[in-house]
Amino acid sequence: MQATIDLQQNLSEVLFKPQRSSLETSLISNSGCALPEIDYKEQGLGFMPHWYRPLNRFYWAWLGANPLDVEEALANIAASHNPRSREQCLDTVSEYGPGNWIYEFNTIAQKRVNLAAESQDPQQKAHHYRIASRYFAIAAFPNLKGDELAAQSSLLCRRYYREFFASDPGCGYYSEEHFTYKGNKITAYLHSPDNQRLHPCVVVVGSYEQSCTDFYRLFDYFFRELDMAVLVLEMPGVGNCAALKLEPECSDYLKQALLHLNSLPFIDGSNIGIFARGVAAMAALRLCVLEPGLVKAAAVMNPLIDSVYVNPKVLANVPLCLRSSLANRMDFDASSWDTVIPRIQILSLKKQGLLNGSLRSSPPLYCVYIKNLEVLSEDVKLIGRSFKQAEFMEQSDGSFNQSSFMALKNVVNFFKEKFN
Repeated sequence: MQATIDLQQNLSEVLFKPQRSSLETSLISNSGCALPEIDYKEQGLGFMPHWYRPLNRFYWAWLGANPLDVEEALANIAASHNPRSREQCLDTVSEYGPGNWIYEFNTIAQKRVNLAAESQDPQQKAHHYRIASRYFAIAAFPNLKGDELAAQSSLLCRRYYREFFASDPGCGYYSEEHFTYKGNKITAYLHSPDNQRLHPCVVVVGSYEQSCTDFYRLFDYFFRELDMAVLVLEMPGVGNCAALKLEPECSDYLKQALLHLNSLPFIDGSNIGIFARGVAAMAALRLCVLEPGLVKAAAVMNPLIDSVYVNPKVLANVPLCLRSSLANRMDFDASSWDTVIPRIQILSLKKQGLLNGSLRSSPPLYCVYIKNLEVLSEDVKLIGRSFKQAEFMEQSDGSFNQSSFMALKNVVNFFKEKFN
């Protein structure tokens, strides 16, 4: 047993050996530009004082992270005296070592891997593997292309997510499904009560602040008890979709995922839904407009479909992390934000002429959004004018709380009602 632990420790040391050529995360896709001066410090856009990354503590805890572990890692990051790429941001320690974001979350992840290796109880082993996967996912956040150390964390995140399912058969059926889009092999992650009976399925499209391993609790708490499957798909430019570029026609690869689902004998192709949030909602709603026959029902949370790409006031107040994320997936550099702005406008569904306020044939839609958040207010109105079967739910703020739990429950019940 000790040999196994030592092997895992050595693997981590080898994978995460400091690489002088690796850029610190906050310098990727922005050439080290200064922090933008923003007037509208809205947490719903990812703004967090003194941090480059937004800190989603409650969301991470709901996904399975231990708050004490997370606070330990954040405290080590905040207290570090090692040089930072940006002195204003605590989570920008340059070298891979104590105080570096990726290092600190990899460290607590590795502790869980070791506990799993020591455990003889299948459920405890699975528990530790799931939490290890969660911490490796946080280490990789915000999942930028070109972040070499983060990519290695993401690789380990997926590895131990598979170990989680392999350790405890009671977690449900899990498979990594593959299909091809534009010559690229795409991996999607299927969660199902089993692979013997016929199940409706909801395709969950992860936004850029999410990992493909963020959705087990959503499946286990909500969809599984209704005998539904969940297929998790990443957006272009992240994880196994890193080779893809964020483009207006990105909904085309969602279409390929749905066609692949129809080839699985235990998935009910007549009852397929799609659920997306943030930037991913743009791709999901585009699919609903262009291919309404493929989707039985759709749900979106905080959909970014127009204003964040075209509204000058909103664009001027986008925090650096979100700027970097958008530019990164489109192969742009956010340091020249004024030149990026006109190039991202094509992502707007209104600019594309697909949502123009006229009611059209489309699947039933459920929309959850943050009340009084300027980046969403006009987008929600546009959805209301463009989808004739749209229902809406307001949330008071952008934090993950009891309202968020209720929103997820409402989304799942919406799919239950719409499926035969």
